[in-house]
Amino acid sequence: MNAERVGSLVWLLFGAAAVYGALDLGIGTMGAPGSGFLTCVAGSFVALMALMIFIQSFKGDPAAQTRVADLWAGCNWWRAVAISILIILFILAFETLGFFLCSFILLLVIMRWLEGLSWKTSILVPVIAIGCTYLLFKTILKISLPAGIFGF
Repeated sequence: MNAERVGSLVWLLFGAAAVYGALDLGIGTMGAPGSGFLTCVAGSFVALMALMIFIQSFKGDPAAQTRVADLWAGCNWWRAVAISILIILFILAFETLGFFLCSFILLLVIMRWLEGLSWKTSILVPVIAIGCTYLLFKTILKISLPAGIFGF
């Protein structure tokens, strides 16, 4: 089976599951939308797009005839595994170490170790990104972030 059909079927199932879950939450009405309204709209959109791609995959377009196995040829799996492990460690340490330290370590390791960027860039970009995120969440949105063991 070609990649277009497999991918569209996966997304069709995902969209249908989102709509099903949204129905359990309650859609509500247009004047008083329920908690599942937005999820239902998004799931319907995903399912509709997937259905359109599935139907189009039966046309004779040579670009749509790529096999699923061809998509995975030559992938660097170690990078995906490394980032997954880093994010799991980030989640586990977030409450204990706090927002600043966890975010800085995560971005520093990704930029320096996985991307091979210079130390200057690997330190400057996380500092700017974390500073802007802090300003957005703490100052503008008034959302508290975990301070961690060091209190910052």
